[in-house]
Amino acid sequence: MAWIIKNVVHTETEFSRASYPTTIIWIVLEGTRMIEVDGDIHKVQEGDVVVIPPQTPRIVCSGDPTDAPFHYYSIGCDIKIGSLNFVELYHLPLITRIEDSSAFQEISMLSAKLLAQSLEVITMLHALNQPQLIVSRVDTDETIALLGVNASFHTWFTRFLEMMRCYIVDKPQEIDPRIRRLCAYMQANLDRSLALHELAEYLYLSESHLRLLFRKTMGMSPSEYLRQLRLQRAKELLVNTSYSLKEIARLSGFQTLNHFSRVFRTCESVSATEYRNRYYGSAEG
Repeated sequence: MAWIIKNVVHTETEFSRASYPTTIIWIVLEGTRMIEVDGDIHKVQEGDVVVIPPQTPRIVCSGDPTDAPFHYYSIGCDIKIGSLNFVELYHLPLITRIEDSSAFQEISMLSAKLLAQSLEVITMLHALNQPQLIVSRVDTDETIALLGVNASFHTWFTRFLEMMRCYIVDKPQEIDPRIRRLCAYMQANLDRSLALHELAEYLYLSESHLRLLFRKTMGMSPSEYLRQLRLQRAKELLVNTSYSLKEIARLSGFQTLNHFSRVFRTCESVSATEYRNRYYGSAEG
């Protein structure tokens, strides 16, 4: 779990376009709001669950002046099976209307408990708005407390999946084992320059065969998938570390700082520095 917050968004508030390196789950408690996700407009309201995959652009639009405030829990989390994203493998719907009110009430109560426990640990660490302290200055007691929060999140996520059981597929999407291996290889070697011929050699395939197989399996080219992985790594480092942009570019596998800056601005519509200033130590959820 990267964060849990309880948001109260007033009608005049609009969240600008953003994409996060984590999955975002909303538990909508009250109110109605229009959101734009990956270019499409959706209406969300009380009793809905919203699941936004990693790297997916979203905007929270301003509301009608007569609307009530929009209340929801936002949980940012890194959920994977191996190196592949859980949400996409299981085709979790973007917006789900939970018909079982008791199940929705239970997940809301669990969210409140998880938030309270997380705030206790953050207060213990004196780490409000200083996320680097959580990874750089903890003692044994604080480590135990952090593990306790992680255990509570696993309980929360288990109950969440039980609630969502009738809305998702029985089995994850089948991925060609060669592509699964290659995705893990790319994830483990992001700080290196990974040319297409090297990726093809890793699987003992020709470059053309790899392109066809990868696109058929993942719906994109190997280079596009690799670029998404690099951006995801860069965003994680921007908001969770104090590394310089040059270090982040190197650790994410970009050839130069200029190359990193160009790609980041093109894909995110803001500079890497603006992204860090906006989200370092906080989240708009």
